[in-house]
Amino acid sequence: MIKKSKLYKTISAALLARRISKASLYSDQKGVAMVEFAVALPVVTILLLGTIDLAVYLVAHQRIARSAYTMSNLMTQMDEGLTESQVSDMMLALDQVSSPFDISANGVATVTAVIGNGDDGAAPDDYRVAWKRCYGPNSSNTVFGAVGSVVPEGNIPDNMIVTTSQIVVVTEIEYEYEPILGFLPLEGSVTYESYFRPRRGTIENIVSDGSTPNSCAS
Repeated sequence: MIKKSKLYKTISAALLARRISKASLYSDQKGVAMVEFAVALPVVTILLLGTIDLAVYLVAHQRIARSAYTMSNLMTQMDEGLTESQVSDMMLALDQVSSPFDISANGVATVTAVIGNGDDGAAPDDYRVAWKRCYGPNSSNTVFGAVGSVVPEGNIPDNMIVTTSQIVVVTEIEYEYEPILGFLPLEGSVTYESYFRPRRGTIENIVSDGSTPNSCAS
């Protein structure tokens, strides 16, 4: 029988120990979860911050759109004899509807009455701005022009074309949006408009009652 030398035994033991060491290394999972978390954290953070910014941005659009609708709706529920103080009170409600995106702090709402101009009983010769009121610190960028100016027919939706002496009330709101976190480049103007016809009277004019008119900044 061949006896194993001492050197052979030593080498065999070393190789066996090495195999055991590798097996232990492969099976040792300590710290793996921490490494995976460190790799995933930036991605999760990006998704979370982006989701927050986007969600607030969508809410801003919803609130501004509702504000435009509400203002035109309120105005056109009034009868002839609409006063300056009534207009001012209705405009104060805009911030309640658009909250927390205050139009009075960072936007402008423009309410324009467009009337069919011409002889009674005939098709209108053109459309003109009967009156205009604004709310908010920013300059109005309305497409309807100044009081008395001619309004291109294309600026009025087909289902809102008015006949002679009829009115359509248009509310345009432009809000300068600033992202809550600034993680996504969403800053800029949020704009909406709403068209309504008066339901109780023509409201061709706003009656002066001593209140200061909500004039539009140019």
